[in-house]
Amino acid sequence: MDKLTVNQNYPLVNARYKLNTNEIKLILTAISQIDSIEEEVLKDYIIKVSDLEQKLETQQNETYLKQFAKKLMSKPLEVPTQDGWIVANWFSDIEYVRGQAKFKVRFSEKLKPYLLQLKERFISYNLKYILPLTSTYSIRIYQLLKEHEKLTKRYFDVEELQDILQVPKSYRIYNRFKEKVLKVAQEELKEHTDIYFTFDEEKTGKKVTRLIFRIYKSRSENKEQPTIEDMSRYKGKTIYYNGKDRQILNVWEVKEEKGYVLVQLIDDAQDTITDKIHIAQLEKMIEYAENRNSALS
Repeated sequence: MDKLTVNQNYPLVNARYKLNTNEIKLILTAISQIDSIEEEVLKDYIIKVSDLEQKLETQQNETYLKQFAKKLMSKPLEVPTQDGWIVANWFSDIEYVRGQAKFKVRFSEKLKPYLLQLKERFISYNLKYILPLTSTYSIRIYQLLKEHEKLTKRYFDVEELQDILQVPKSYRIYNRFKEKVLKVAQEELKEHTDIYFTFDEEKTGKKVTRLIFRIYKSRSENKEQPTIEDMSRYKGKTIYYNGKDRQILNVWEVKEEKGYVLVQLIDDAQDTITDKIHIAQLEKMIEYAENRNSALS
């Protein structure tokens, strides 16, 4: 199973919650570890702090991590059901293992139907599209539009969308909502993800009350890609990455982003990580490692 794949069923996609970008990225990183097709019971999922820092592009101390966990545990979500709704925490608990610098998280049992044994009515996307997004609203809009990607269109009453996104009162004024939420998401999705959108406004009198999102698949055929030969010749090479030598195990093409590849690395302790690196940068990292090791020998 591709550990970068996130699967969420439709009610979870349309849930109401308010999270910052770091919180939602941690949750989606945990979801990406779930085999949502085959797994039948929830279990502990491990998130190394070093991996999390790479995803969030920031380093944090233990005091911050504890406050981060406490705040996340205080932010429930509301999931719509046929008969009403469920309010639940994302996780039943978050454990930090100091000596190993890792989180162990377990999702709330109430979320089990929305994460496991997904056979129909769910979206699937690659976590790599989420990581570059800087706005939590961009992440949510991406998820909401992925649900209707094949239909190429989705309708929202403005107030309904604002409620799903849990925007603050200051963003309820439509012009501000348009500038700070819709246009930011429009730019970020087009820049970083596999879909982009336009939207039309419908008015009741002079007030915009309804939005029509038109969803498009990003055109990857015009984007410059590394060749298969380029990628295969990197396997087995060593790069100096995050303070240590690591060997390249695998390299995969990133079809939607110009010049980027996914690189799986292993160190002497047999720990593996996967990261997205521009092919030009990767070549420089290989050259640097070769020159560094030659100087040390």
